[in-house]
Amino acid sequence: GFLYVAITFERDAQPIQPSNYRLAIDVNSWRNGIVWALIRDGKIASMGRERPRLSLINGLYERVVRLEEEYGRLKRLGLHRTIKGRRLWREAKRLRRRLYAIVRSQAQWIVHRLVKKALKRRALVIIDDVIEESRRVLVEEGLSNGLAKLYLAGLKRFVNLLASQLEWYGIPYRFRRLPSTLCPVCGHELRQLPGRVMTCGYCGFKANRDMVPIQWAIKYLTAL
Repeated sequence: GFLYVAITFERDAQPIQPSNYRLAIDVNSWRNGIVWALIRDGKIASMGRERPRLSLINGLYERVVRLEEEYGRLKRLGLHRTIKGRRLWREAKRLRRRLYAIVRSQAQWIVHRLVKKALKRRALVIIDDVIEESRRVLVEEGLSNGLAKLYLAGLKRFVNLLASQLEWYGIPYRFRRLPSTLCPVCGHELRQLPGRVMTCGYCGFKANRDMVPIQWAIKYLTAL
């Protein structure tokens, strides 16, 4: 018989003593990328956005949908067990496996870049983990259910990998709600203008939607 051995890697990492840098990570919609900001002494030292290769993901998804639709037509005609039908089914299944593999690798790539930034600056990491809001944003963007589900799977994978990698390296992190639709000054509901500009009718606050969660992070860090 065969002997199967399961190997589990564990690392007892010593927690890193944070510097005066903080890394805020806004988890919203993959379509708009993962926005991050390095914050030092209450001010933004640098800011950027990490984007998955959505053109690659979208193109492959469209190919899978076309194959599955063609297979569905054959199935309705009772021809899905023909040579052509079996070929379509195998190809669609192969491409769908490849699609999810690419989504996982893109999530890993973004995590690697962000963890590298945190390590370099010895930064405490603040993560906005709002999967339900991400789901709502994807629906608002008019994506098909299948593509929205794929994007959401990528976001969930990203958050899980990020937390695991931060723990592996002993980087301190906290999950914190960083809303993009509430005013960071007065807490009132924001209204979105063209160009993803958010404005508050109560206090006059106005900023790009990507900046709102970062301002919430600065407010939260100031209160620590």
